[in-house]
Amino acid sequence: MRLKDVAILNPKYDGEDLDNEFVSFSPMECLRYDNLRLYTIPFKDARGKYTYFANNDVLFAKVTPCFENLNTAIASNLLNGIGFGSSEINVLRFSDKCYIRYFFYLICSRQFIDKGCASMSGVGGLKRVNPLAVTTFEFELPPRFEQETIADYLDKECNKITKEIDLLERKIKCYHSLQNSLINKVVTRGLNPNVSMKQSEIPFLNEIPEHWHICRIKDLFNERIELSETGTEDLLSVSEYYGVAKRADKVDGENITRSDSLIGYKICYVNDIISNIMLAWKGSLGKTKYNGIVSPAYGVYKPIVELNASFYHYLFRTKIYKGIFRINSRGIIESRLRLYTTNFLGLSTVYPPIEEQNGIVNYLDEKCSKIDAIIEKIKLKIERLKELKRSLINEVITGQRTIKTSDL
Repeated sequence: MRLKDVAILNPKYDGEDLDNEFVSFSPMECLRYDNLRLYTIPFKDARGKYTYFANNDVLFAKVTPCFENLNTAIASNLLNGIGFGSSEINVLRFSDKCYIRYFFYLICSRQFIDKGCASMSGVGGLKRVNPLAVTTFEFELPPRFEQETIADYLDKECNKITKEIDLLERKIKCYHSLQNSLINKVVTRGLNPNVSMKQSEIPFLNEIPEHWHICRIKDLFNERIELSETGTEDLLSVSEYYGVAKRADKVDGENITRSDSLIGYKICYVNDIISNIMLAWKGSLGKTKYNGIVSPAYGVYKPIVELNASFYHYLFRTKIYKGIFRINSRGIIESRLRLYTTNFLGLSTVYPPIEEQNGIVNYLDEKCSKIDAIIEKIKLKIERLKELKRSLINEVITGQRTIKTSDL
């Protein structure tokens, strides 16, 4: 049997026009494994612009790596029974003879994921599953009571694994919180607990060591305006999570396709500060360790005095400076906020003696690397548990593992 024999892929809305009434809405980032976080949106603003779904539809990501990560869930408790979501979401609506929880697990099975991945097309990290691979996916449909038995067993066993994963993810959050607190304290107060303090007069930053200078960012950095003539340099990306990295290292091992469109991108050099002006208020900026190029929409700032760029990498990514960047960004709504170069360079900051900057950076590098190592070990445990869950789902769905009465 094929999926198209029991389900419709991406059904069209054929109900009444709800005009200004609110319905449920889910952006791509809100679709996770067995979890769909919902917002609301006026019906008239969603219809025809986003992917439609209803209660009991199975939603799954169509783009890599979200597809392989099992970003799949069943829609439920929708406002007015209607939902809309990202265009990167696929929707399957099953017939009444299907037990939805069973088909949720079928969509999460390795055989379905493997076929979907083999059908993907697109550039770099924007590859998408071919709809034909979805509708022609072949499987054996067990009787309804077996579907229910399989799904109930997997619910029980997968929930056990999910609880372990949740516990480990909470540990990671605690370590991140510890790391952020450490950074925030040291880059604003220094390493000497007995140093005399003074009021900083910088928003959100109360006291700083008495001997630290306060200046404008423009006294330390200048905008670098140098454009690529070839587009052949390493393309860099900026993230609130990892700072600045080579783009090729962050796209699942895929090579970035070169084209003339990279001509005119901004050139940057080691120790420049690079800012995604649209997301600086979320911490999407930092020091680059690489020579390369970045989007023309980014800000590139070169040091013009003796300083340790890593110190400002740590400082500008603190909660304090995220707040400063936010109130100095311009835009009508949050998603349109931009920290323009003139605003960024005009902000006040601290300038400790260079020896102290170096000492702070060395201290934080050592402490943060230890915390990062612990986090990586926890992430490895999480990946092993996720793989255990994937294997369990696949073995049960394909009949490789027999469910005994005692298992229920």
